[in-house]
Amino acid sequence: MTTKPTAFPYTTALALLRAGEPVELLAGAHADSPLRLTSLLEALLTAEQLHASRRQIGQVTDILRRDQKFVRPGPPSPHLVRLRQQQAAARQAGNQAQLAYVKAAQQLVRSWALEVPARLAVETFADQWIAQHIPMDATSG
Repeated sequence: MTTKPTAFPYTTALALLRAGEPVELLAGAHADSPLRLTSLLEALLTAEQLHASRRQIGQVTDILRRDQKFVRPGPPSPHLVRLRQQQAAARQAGNQAQLAYVKAAQQLVRSWALEVPARLAVETFADQWIAQHIPMDATSG
């Protein structure tokens, strides 16, 4: 059971924002201020980091799961110890990426003057808003 690696779905949008061409990018959203564009860029950058860290966690977990099937009794091999250390480092990086994304989502909500519905996490709302207003790449899955 391996996780299928997927590409970040907003790579084209990130490239357009970095190039300063947001006009073709936004569907129905008015990016009339630099603050709004900056907050959107930051949200997409941190979402990309979060996506990459989740992929890394999944890959290391899959390798560890596969290799632990054939472990003999006794102390763990140096290979398994290294994999567990990689898994812990990947999880820590994932937690940091999640925190950065939450902060970027809060800034996005503030700068775009969006109202987050009650009982909905700000990062979930930001995910939905981005999916609604930013076109995904055709090659993402």
